[in-house]
Amino acid sequence: MNLTYPGSDTLTPNPLHPPGSQPLERGEPLVKADALAYLLWEVKDLATQRVFLTDFGMLAVSDTDADLLMRGYGPEPYIYVASKGKKDRFLGGGFTLSSREDLETLAHATGQAIQTLMRPGGGEMVQLQDPNGLVVEVCAGIESVPPLPTRRDPLPVNTPQDKVRVNQGQRPELVPAPVLGLGHLVTAANNMREVCEWYMTHLGLIPTDVLCSPDGAPMIAFMRLDRGDKPADHHSFVVGKGGGKGYLHSAYEVVDVDAIGQGQQFLKAKGYNHVWGIGRHILGSQLFDYWHDPAGHEFEHYADGDVFTAEHPTQYHPMDPGNIYAWGQDMPKSMLAPSPSQLLSILRGLFDGSVTLQWLKGIMQITKRAPRPWL
Repeated sequence: MNLTYPGSDTLTPNPLHPPGSQPLERGEPLVKADALAYLLWEVKDLATQRVFLTDFGMLAVSDTDADLLMRGYGPEPYIYVASKGKKDRFLGGGFTLSSREDLETLAHATGQAIQTLMRPGGGEMVQLQDPNGLVVEVCAGIESVPPLPTRRDPLPVNTPQDKVRVNQGQRPELVPAPVLGLGHLVTAANNMREVCEWYMTHLGLIPTDVLCSPDGAPMIAFMRLDRGDKPADHHSFVVGKGGGKGYLHSAYEVVDVDAIGQGQQFLKAKGYNHVWGIGRHILGSQLFDYWHDPAGHEFEHYADGDVFTAEHPTQYHPMDPGNIYAWGQDMPKSMLAPSPSQLLSILRGLFDGSVTLQWLKGIMQITKRAPRPWL
């Protein structure tokens, strides 16, 4: 798939090491995850976080002095799990398998015991750690709950040829955008190839699109679930090199652009820190809107994303600020500017060999390009 966007004609990939010359090879996986189910957190102020997540469009399932569980309006009993901690810290996430037999296969292959989940919906899990120490709870048997009533169809749209809304205005209510479910998790890792291989092996993830540095090496991998002939989101898990270590952002699906817009207005009225949006991505095609929670972690509302079956081949592209979005507000510099912790991670990478001076030079070359030629 050839990406065409303003400024793409000025890209000159390295002819000796073009994108895809260092592919992410996927072997036979131990099991194939069916969904990204929830994220795990340690939170200093659970009460404040509950208010933000409620304003963001989630609903409390369990709220005590020691823990906080939040759900969306979909059938998952929870999508956000937090325990009281001394600081705000991302711990990891949970994926589900389609059968207990798969869970037994994973337990046997990894030498880990099957544990009972003590949360709403029950179920069992095998707890693993990825190469960077993030907790990965691989689960089976979590019982669904009845979805909650909310709008699930896009608002009717009048087009020049089809006027379906007659004698009726379009008046979305100013309320939180109802979150229908957890969509994806974006993480950072200097050892991104090792991390990608771990998730491909242990959970069967498939690279959908991979952005590459000037030397042809993978830099950001958008990975989807292997659900066979059943479509899966363009990405449920993303790994990016050079962005520090661990959590970058998580995304939550809403019904349409009007839900994103009403959510944006509601969150602005509440005084939260808006990061970027509304716009549309190129890879994945999602309509997006990014926010910071009270601790500064990034949360995204999205709608209208691409889906693919397992047979769709991996695509490789040059890393470029211009292929991050198709339209929308100008991308803020903070989206590419490294934070102090990210700079420290890059410095550590230079010492441990996971980052090279050649790679760093290439990244500096990339970030100098404007996301649009006129900016």
